[in-house]
Amino acid sequence: MTETFVFPAKAKQAFFALIGIGVLGVVIGLAFYDHNRVWGNLLINSYYFIGMSLAGVFLAAVHQIGYGGWHIQIKRVLESTGAFIPVAGFVALLVVIGGHEKIHWHHLYHWMDESLFDPSSPNYDEIIAGKQGFLNFPFFTFRIVAYIAIWSLFAYALRKVSIQEDEMGGMKYYTRNKFLASVFIVVFALTSSTGSWDFIMSVDPHWYSTLFGWYNFASCTVAGIALLTLVVLFLKSNGYLKTVNEEHYHNLGIFMFGFSVFWTYLWFSQYMLQWYANIPEETIYFYHRIRESTFLHVIFIANLLINFFFPFLFLMKRATKREPKKLALACIVLILGHWLDYYLMVMPGAVGEPAGLGLPELFILLGFFGAYFFVVLNTLTKASLMPVNNPFMKESMQHHTLK
Repeated sequence: MTETFVFPAKAKQAFFALIGIGVLGVVIGLAFYDHNRVWGNLLINSYYFIGMSLAGVFLAAVHQIGYGGWHIQIKRVLESTGAFIPVAGFVALLVVIGGHEKIHWHHLYHWMDESLFDPSSPNYDEIIAGKQGFLNFPFFTFRIVAYIAIWSLFAYALRKVSIQEDEMGGMKYYTRNKFLASVFIVVFALTSSTGSWDFIMSVDPHWYSTLFGWYNFASCTVAGIALLTLVVLFLKSNGYLKTVNEEHYHNLGIFMFGFSVFWTYLWFSQYMLQWYANIPEETIYFYHRIRESTFLHVIFIANLLINFFFPFLFLMKRATKREPKKLALACIVLILGHWLDYYLMVMPGAVGEPAGLGLPELFILLGFFGAYFFVVLNTLTKASLMPVNNPFMKESMQHHTLK
C-alpha cells in the first residue's frame, strides 16, 4: 500500500518551461508595459498562491481536529501545498520592499509616500496620516515577514509530524499533530484576516470593509481546493493513488461548491451593505471598478458569473463532481475566476488606467502555475504518498457516499 511518487521527467520539463514563460512575462512587462502593472501582477499572484497553498494546510488541519477520515489518502497532497508558501512569500516580500520610496520600483502602496504624513506637505492626506501607526513601512514589512514565517513554519511542522506518524506508528504523533492543527487554526483565523488587510486592502488605504478578511479566505479556499484537486487528478492519471475513487472526487467537488456559495454570500453582503449605506468613502471603491472603465465593468460582471453562477449550475450535478474531466474543467474555471477576483481587488487601486489583460498577466500566471506544481510535486517525492499508519486510513479506503 506504500507508494512513493517519482516525478516524471517530461512533467518536470514542462513545469520548468512554464516558469521560464513567467520570467519572460516579467521581462516583457518591464520592457514594454507600465512597471506598476508588472509589479501588480506579482502582488496578485504571490498573494493568491500563498492563499491557495494555505487552503490545503487549512483543510488538513480542520480534518485533523474534526477526526476526518475520508481525506487521508490525499492528506500528503494537502500537506505538501504548504511547501509553496515561502516561495510565493519571497516574491510578495520583494513587492513590499520594492514599494519603499528610496527603492521605488513601483508605487502600488501609495501610502508609502512619506509626504502623505507631513502636515506641511501639499500631498498631506489626513485619512492616511491617521493610519500611520499601522501603515508605516517598518511595521508593515515586519508583519509581512511574520505572516510568511508563521505560515511556512506551521505548514512544515504539520507535515513533518504527519510523516513521523507514518514512520513510527502509534498515537503519539497523531495526538501531537492534532495539537499543532488546533494552534494553527487559531493563528490562521487571525493572520489570514490581518494579512488580507496588509497585502490587498491597503492598496486602497481610504477604503475598508469589515468583511474583507472572510471574503479573501473564501476566495483563496475555493481556488485552493480546485488547485489541489488538479494535483490529485494529475497523480491519479499517472498511476498513483490507486484507491482514491469517485467518492473522494465527490467530496472535493462538494467543498468547491460549498465555498463558492459562501464566497457569493460574502460578495453580496459586502457589496449590498456599502451600496445601501451609500457613503462616499465606501462606494468609491466600487465606482472605480464599475463606472470608470468599461473594461473593469466587464470583469466585475464576469467575476460574479464565473465564481457563482458557473459552479452553482455546473457543480450542482452529482455526476459532475464524480467525473475527473468535468471536475478538472470546474477546477480550471474557478482558479481563473478567482484570479479575476484578485485582479479587481488590486489593479484598479494600484495601477489604474494602465491596467489591462495581456501577455504580462498570462505569462506571469503561467509561471506561478509551473512553480507551484514543481514545488508541490517535488515535495511529494520526499515521503510516502499514503500515510499508512494514520488511524483513519482504513476508513478512507472504504469511503463511500449515499447512492
